[in-house]
Amino acid sequence: MLRLIAVVALGASLSAAASEPWTLERALSHTLANSPDARLARQRIVAAKAALDQAKAAFWPQVQVQSSYMGSDNPMLVFGSILNQEAFSPSLDFNRVPDVDNLNVKGLVTAPLYTGGQMASRRKAARANSQATEFEAEAVRNALAFEVARAFHTIHKARAFIEATEAAVRAYESNLAIAQRRFEAGTLLHADVLDVEVRLAQAREDLVRSRNALALSERALRNLIGLEETEFAVSLDVPSVAPPDAGEVGTRPELAAARSRENAAEASVRAARGGYYPTLSAFGSLDYDRGWRLEGEGESWTAGALLQWNLWDGQLTRAKVAEARASQESANEQERKVRLAIDLEIEQARIGLNESTERLQVTEKAVAKAAESVELTRARFEQGLCLASQLLDAETALTGTRVRRAEAEADRRIAIAALRKALGLPQLQTDSASK
Repeated sequence: MLRLIAVVALGASLSAAASEPWTLERALSHTLANSPDARLARQRIVAAKAALDQAKAAFWPQVQVQSSYMGSDNPMLVFGSILNQEAFSPSLDFNRVPDVDNLNVKGLVTAPLYTGGQMASRRKAARANSQATEFEAEAVRNALAFEVARAFHTIHKARAFIEATEAAVRAYESNLAIAQRRFEAGTLLHADVLDVEVRLAQAREDLVRSRNALALSERALRNLIGLEETEFAVSLDVPSVAPPDAGEVGTRPELAAARSRENAAEASVRAARGGYYPTLSAFGSLDYDRGWRLEGEGESWTAGALLQWNLWDGQLTRAKVAEARASQESANEQERKVRLAIDLEIEQARIGLNESTERLQVTEKAVAKAAESVELTRARFEQGLCLASQLLDAETALTGTRVRRAEAEADRRIAIAALRKALGLPQLQTDSASK
């Protein structure tokens, strides 16, 4: 019974969570955890850390176990096997050696002592690449957060467009009723009534387009969030986010990633130069040999050091160094390119914010004046003191200013989001997930 109650309660909670409207904060949190781009970025981090672990593994001794079984009548192999099995007999005829078998079990340990700095440089390069991957993942999250914020505000822009077009439809329906009354009273031409009907049809067509735009905007946000089959409703609440202060600047992860790539390229050059130097390694092994034809067995050990120095490798090392240097120069230029692009993005975002703020101020005044003009013109039209075309022009102007005001308001929110992204700041002050 308790299990049944728990299942029912869990189902109810999941259903409530599915039907809960999506606020911007919830959309950001869910996107950064569940969108395909965020998950791909996390997997790239895992792969980069695995590459770093591989570079670190080169410093550790390698321990191997080898085993083989063979049979032979080759004199050299036979004689060696007899000695390893400690089965030598003075009666052995070296010209007529017997067939022997041998089971060899070997434990082998090798340890690098000096590699000309190649291992240390490769480890440093792998660590820098791992850091760059983490910064790049942060850049993906920063871009995703902005895209979610833009999609969220675009939905509210589409809703505002719908409100403006619905208001226009209602206004034209009211005007049509007035026009029909005047036509029936003989104070208005039928052509004027037709003009009002045409404008009403156009307003209804605009309303259909606005609703379709809203549906597409909601679908775009769903894709960003990573939702598939579930109920989806966007909250009516729009969070108030203040523009960043003049001195408020975060860290752009793209620039940090480019600098880490520079460090990795520099370390790769040092690793390539290590091919000019000798390498030194130590080794040791334990062997156990057993044969059944001669019923012998024996143990042995081997230890030593190995020095290698490539005096001529067909200019292979030289080519590797040249390749690494070219990659380093490319990394340097990439860092400069990213830095310039970020500076341009910040400047564009500031200009866009200033423009949208000024547009909002202008359109707010325009809406008030257009609404007042429509009221006066409608009253005059109802009294037969103005033409139908004047009323239609006034209504069109009011709808246009309402649409431009809604667009300016949403564009200002998007401009704030763009500036926060450009400065490397989270989209919401409470949005810890994107930090």
